[in-house]
Amino acid sequence: MKNVAIIGAGTMGHGIALAFAAGGHRVAVNDIARDILTQAKKLNETNAQTLIDAGMLDPADRRTVLEERIRYTDDLAAAVSDADLVIEAIAEKADVKKELFRKLDELAPPHAILASNTSFLDIYKFVETGRPDRVIIAHWFTPPHIIPLVEIVMGPDTSQETADTLKRILDDLGKNTIILKKFLPGFIVNRLQSAISMEIYYLLDNGYATAEDIDTVAKASFGLRTPILGLVQRLDFNGLDLVQRNLENKSYERPPWPGHSKALDALVSEGNFGVKSGRGFYDYRDKSMEETLRDRDIRLLRLKQFLDEMEERD
Repeated sequence: MKNVAIIGAGTMGHGIALAFAAGGHRVAVNDIARDILTQAKKLNETNAQTLIDAGMLDPADRRTVLEERIRYTDDLAAAVSDADLVIEAIAEKADVKKELFRKLDELAPPHAILASNTSFLDIYKFVETGRPDRVIIAHWFTPPHIIPLVEIVMGPDTSQETADTLKRILDDLGKNTIILKKFLPGFIVNRLQSAISMEIYYLLDNGYATAEDIDTVAKASFGLRTPILGLVQRLDFNGLDLVQRNLENKSYERPPWPGHSKALDALVSEGNFGVKSGRGFYDYRDKSMEETLRDRDIRLLRLKQFLDEMEERD
């Protein structure tokens, strides 16, 4: 399965395309907006250089990866005409995804796997194709050309062969994959992150801490342990008898979930959307978006390489 089509070139799509191209696949990147395609190409040029600087991409392969393996097009039919695997990474809107999958089913070769990068939608309730056995969820994480995890989620009609084939392709890219046999809202990562986010918004909205305070706490405590122990193994190090007793402590109550955050609402109402707008909880206006993303990626790559080296020594 050498030909891959990525539908949606925005936040996730361009990075997914780069991951496949760096892994030797021919990739067609499709988007209805030409300006997004132009931005995607620009971002991938920066991302490729970051991978080169980190020693994860041979400089001699730069031209091959960026110019020979990736093509950008606003023609959906052309993008998927020879695809073995199609991954949609468009807006999280059920009606839009439903219509896209209808088109993909018509335009993509009959053998092609149709995958969704959705982070929470149960596509199996509304997507209709003539190949339900080859429809599947493949949930990547930002930045997808660096973060190794991909959550594969099967639907009621997804064949085991489809899941195994997709896992093999992703594993060959160096990804860490897990397969969920059935849909679960939020899968694993987003469920864990949502639980943390509830506390973040509670602390911010009620004036208990600043954004900087919360990040300092996270980075200097459980954030430091997590890459080594994960979330479950750390319980063994705490002592399961102590963990059991802590569960009996009723002084802690989870905050109620109001469905919004005052701190978040205030920022969004002012047009502060985070890195892409230059301001969010933090101010990024001293650098371009490309520079800000590159700085993030360099730090992630350094940490990943260090952790990989530790694992090899073990």
